[in-house]
Amino acid sequence: LESNNDYVLEAQSVKLMLEIIDTFQEKVKIIEKQLEELTKDDEMVKRLLTIRGCGKITAWIIRAYTEDISRFSNSKKYAAFCGLVPKVKDSNETVHHGSITRRGPVELRTAYVQLFMGMRRCKDTASWRMMQRYEYMKKNKGSGKSIVSGARKIAEIVWALLSSKTDFDSEKMRGTYTPIHFPEQNLPA
Repeated sequence: LESNNDYVLEAQSVKLMLEIIDTFQEKVKIIEKQLEELTKDDEMVKRLLTIRGCGKITAWIIRAYTEDISRFSNSKKYAAFCGLVPKVKDSNETVHHGSITRRGPVELRTAYVQLFMGMRRCKDTASWRMMQRYEYMKKNKGSGKSIVSGARKIAEIVWALLSSKTDFDSEKMRGTYTPIHFPEQNLPA
């Protein structure tokens, strides 16, 4: 008899959890409608939505955290604001590039990673230089570093689009990526 009561309690708990999830989903829909209404005439959001693989939520996040793009003098500074650039430690002649700085909003970094992943899933992006670079880097550096590198590149592209007030043009992304090979240096022993 007690085991039957346990099942009843578990069933009630699951039912309550499902009701809570339904409530949250309804509230999310309300918030999405409000955001849609707020940003329907926003040029920045419209421009971001021209990027292949960028959805409304990603565009809203980038819009919310970026605000005025003119406060960044170049794309590298914007990528640094996003926290997508590597830490650099240098001493005399030695320069070490470490993991990303993680400065700036984690939501913005996540949005750029998700944007890159969305771009990767699009069928016609395989011929883009950026995706070829990703595949090349993935062989040598691994998937994680390659994805973050792609996210940084997208942040730089977004800076260029928003600064110049132009829409995304996928034709400019086409081409062949050629990796840079440095000649062996003969250093004195």
